[in-house]
Amino acid sequence: MARGAFLALLVSRAYGFLNMEPSNCLQNNLRFGAQQLVSAGFSEVCCKVPQHFAEPAGSLNKVSFWSEVKKDGGTVTFYDAQCGIPLFKAPKGRSMEAFETESRRHGWPSFRDEELVKENIEIRDGGEVVSKCGTHLGHNLPDAARNRYCIDL
Repeated sequence: MARGAFLALLVSRAYGFLNMEPSNCLQNNLRFGAQQLVSAGFSEVCCKVPQHFAEPAGSLNKVSFWSEVKKDGGTVTFYDAQCGIPLFKAPKGRSMEAFETESRRHGWPSFRDEELVKENIEIRDGGEVVSKCGTHLGHNLPDAARNRYCIDL
C-alpha cells in the first residue's frame, strides 16, 4: 500500500472512531512534508485545542522532513502552520545530527528550551504546547535532563 493511501486509511479510521470531522484551519503549501499529512487528513491534530491526539509517531520519517530541513542548512526556522509566526529555531546548542537523532528516536521533531521562540508559544497544564495563534503544536515530554517539546508536523 502506498504511503499516502496508508495515511488516508489511518486517518479515516481515526475520524470514524473519534467521531471527528477533518478541519482546514491550516495554510496551504506547508513545508517539511507537512502538506502530505494535511492532505491525508491530519489537520485536525493542529486545529483543535485542547488536543490529546497526535499524528502517528514517526510521521516525520515518512515525508520529506529531513531532506528539506537539511537543504536549508544551518539553523532552520519552523513556523506556525495556521498563522505563520516563528515558533522554533533549530538546531541551537547542538548539531543537526543530534537534533535528527533525538527526533527520529522519539518519532516527532523534538525541540529544546533554547530552540523555542518563547514569545510565540504557551505551555499549558499537562504539557500541551500551543502557539499564540491557538494552534496545537504538540506536548512537552521532559526527559531526565530537561524539557523536550515533541511537535506535530
